[in-house]
Amino acid sequence: MKHALLLLAFCVLSSAVQAKECVYINSYHAGYAWSDAIEQEVRQGLQGQCHLTVFYMDTKRHTSEVYGKQKALEARQLITRINPDVVLVSDDNASKYLVKPYYQGNAIPFVFCGINWTAEAYGYPYSNATGMIEVSPIQAILRAARESLDDVNDVFFIGVKGVATDSKEFHWLKKIYAQEGVQVRAMFVDNVQAWKQAYLAGQSADMIVLNNVAGIADWDKQLVQQFVQQHAQTFTVTTYDFMTPYTMFAMTKIAQEQGDWMVQLAIHVLQGKPLRRIPVVANRRWETFVNLKLLNKANIHLPAEILFKAVKVSP
Repeated sequence: MKHALLLLAFCVLSSAVQAKECVYINSYHAGYAWSDAIEQEVRQGLQGQCHLTVFYMDTKRHTSEVYGKQKALEARQLITRINPDVVLVSDDNASKYLVKPYYQGNAIPFVFCGINWTAEAYGYPYSNATGMIEVSPIQAILRAARESLDDVNDVFFIGVKGVATDSKEFHWLKKIYAQEGVQVRAMFVDNVQAWKQAYLAGQSADMIVLNNVAGIADWDKQLVQQFVQQHAQTFTVTTYDFMTPYTMFAMTKIAQEQGDWMVQLAIHVLQGKPLRRIPVVANRRWETFVNLKLLNKANIHLPAEILFKAVKVSP
């Protein structure tokens, strides 16, 4: 009888856990390395905590405002149908098109991550929403560059045309580097040929910042690697780990840190606790990479302490 009661209690507890519903709204698409890593962290972290439904807005490949608003309406319909205990959202567009217009101060709790630099545009935190912003280590990159090169006064930024996060990244890069006396120029492209032209144009600068290329439909990793290996002369850097095959030096944000913070907040909500007093925080961790093949091609020598700590990128 005692064992039967314990089994019954376990079944009731398991049923209560499974009754919890979570929704994860991904601003981008499956197959994009950054949000794939966040999603993996969310799936693993919430396993056994709630039933998880994932929705992809796909706004990295489809950048129009009309499209973003339509996907937000679809996500809203999903949320209404499921009535989840908590909603997790990653990257800017889920907050821009969905959370701010429809759920500010709502009864449903929201946790976010991956918003670039600042969440002020969306008015976070709300009484029902908080999370982690995504800040790039561009000042640390500049310090490393200045330790390695004679001088860095002219920086060339390559981003993707029509992608809001790329424009936002350029804005902050330009603003912060201006305080260091550094000029930042930019080219925004939407195909591989234009990217190659931008890369060649950037060779006249002291440093090239390669931003995301996820909005370039005809991106060919092998072709671009061969091109870069042939033409690399200027010190190239990035803040994305999947861009390390094309760059000499990288200090990258860690997607898992973002996903883990969302999971912690979601579990906090699932335990019946409010978000009201939890502030918006910034990421705190970075990884460093060096591409020795490209550094040697350009005859650029990084300090020994950087080389010792960095992950070496294989060709």
